[in-house]
Amino acid sequence: MTLELDHFFILTDKAARCAGQLRALGLVEGSSNTHPGQGTANHRFFCQNAMLELLYISNEEEANNGPGRKLRLTERSGSDTASPFGLVFRQGGGTQKEPFPGWRYHPDYFSGVRYFHIGESRDRLVEPLCIYLPFEFQSTENEPPQARRFARISQLIISVPVERPSTVLKAAAECEMISIRLNEPHKMEVVFNQAKEGQVQDLRPEMPLIIHW
Repeated sequence: MTLELDHFFILTDKAARCAGQLRALGLVEGSSNTHPGQGTANHRFFCQNAMLELLYISNEEEANNGPGRKLRLTERSGSDTASPFGLVFRQGGGTQKEPFPGWRYHPDYFSGVRYFHIGESRDRLVEPLCIYLPFEFQSTENEPPQARRFARISQLIISVPVERPSTVLKAAAECEMISIRLNEPHKMEVVFNQAKEGQVQDLRPEMPLIIHW
């Protein structure tokens, strides 16, 4: 089974400010949405092959007590040691077999029988939350085109302060676009268009993100 990255998120309590930083850098922001029952909302930046999402808690009561409470997003958001990152994969070919052990999450904002497959490592807050989409999903329809220099994501490098990754994180690392660096503080590096322009922007401390283009 081939895994492809559909989108990824950074969980932050400074989402509006961080979105402004990305826009100032030249990224084009698309539509935003809310997640009933999960207590979250977002800012989204669409590329040709994936999406960068800034996720934030919009309703703490709902996040702690709604159907999405088992995602433990408020605990991630309120911790300096938890990973603020999430990786959402789609099937790139082969069978419909789920790529890592986990459980089904049926959010209120999905219709019918659709669900997210959540990696069983969700309680290991020091690692990114890993999620799989077991159905075809189109998230870029009618979204504005991204600026040329940020049109495609070439690589996603995620640093985690762990020595031994879980089975779920090991499976996530098999995605061709993703590299995992162990024994390093939480950090994400996004490489656009193979960094052909040789430019880099470190967005810390506002968010643990470095962008290369």
